[in-house]
Amino acid sequence: MILQIKNLFGGYTQGHDILQGVNLEVIQGDSIGLIGLNGSGKSTFAKAIMNCLPYRHGTLFFNGIEISKKSTHQLSQLGIALFMQGGRIFEELTVYENLLFAATNKQRIKSIKEYFTFLQVDDTQLHKIRADNLSGGERNQLALAMVVLKEPSLLILDEPSAGLSPMAVDEMYQTLETLRTKNNLTTILIEQNVAHAVGFCSSVNLLKNGRIAYTSEKQETSNKQILKKIEDIMFSATL
Repeated sequence: MILQIKNLFGGYTQGHDILQGVNLEVIQGDSIGLIGLNGSGKSTFAKAIMNCLPYRHGTLFFNGIEISKKSTHQLSQLGIALFMQGGRIFEELTVYENLLFAATNKQRIKSIKEYFTFLQVDDTQLHKIRADNLSGGERNQLALAMVVLKEPSLLILDEPSAGLSPMAVDEMYQTLETLRTKNNLTTILIEQNVAHAVGFCSSVNLLKNGRIAYTSEKQETSNKQILKKIEDIMFSATL
């Protein structure tokens, strides 16, 4: 078990918990999806794991070590990384400077180029391209590359397809699939697009009213049946 979350409560303001007792277990090498309507707590959940916002109750374990009180920096050192919605990059820097900022060494930059098409040029070109001149898809790819350069064993992805064109979304998911399979990378995918989550993940969890309302197993049924079940629960009046 790489990650275990027990009875997690938390939110942005004191006395108003968006998360209402979330329980989740993630096995090494799995790709777990977390879906739900806007305001259901998906991004709150990601930020709580990384201790970017306080949670008022709950216990978290990573590789058997309790991490409930560890800082975001300590969690990163342990091997947990978060891709934040919209892709976080340094726009005033060049592409190469962004990569160098995230990398442990220059050799590491060379090793990740195979996963990202727009990086497969000479380094002198990457030194010339400012990050603020990138397309939306390239921006997200750069942000993902910077996260991968940290060599995480658990990657949390918060809405990696948000705001992208259909072509850029396809490229993003192709990149993620290659990264996952070649590196045995464990992922938690937070997605508004239910079809993408179901297609990419080994199982998906529906977050509703701050709790896990449904968990699917792809091996047990078809994607079409999973989508129908999620839709029925998501828009029902009760949890």
